[in-house]
Amino acid sequence: MKETKYFVLSLALFLSLAGFTSFAHGQTQTGKQTARLVVSFYSICCGINQKAQAELDKFIRRYEKTKHKQLAKTAVSWGREGEIDYCLKLSELSPREQKRFISQVRLLLKKSKLVRINENAVCQSGR
Repeated sequence: MKETKYFVLSLALFLSLAGFTSFAHGQTQTGKQTARLVVSFYSICCGINQKAQAELDKFIRRYEKTKHKQLAKTAVSWGREGEIDYCLKLSELSPREQKRFISQVRLLLKKSKLVRINENAVCQSGR
């Protein structure tokens, strides 16, 4: 019985380390690229939160203009009601700038419904 417990713990540790290695290299085990920030606008029945989407678009444009940096970003549509993921690599920003940018996005969209924010995540993760 003890041997089984140790085997299960060892296997769990091994799998978590394997996942961490993939994460550290910016890819998942399926080979999909991760983004530093993924903002998902989803719908439950009646379309996405267009007001929140417009606020994020405005914030990104203003940020790029103020900082004189073009952010590497993609938008991936994935649903029938306008669902979309905004994927930002943020590789053009320092780690400190990335953290600040993400904090500002979280604050901006804090009260917005139908919005999900994930860090170091796969864009359009097979929904």
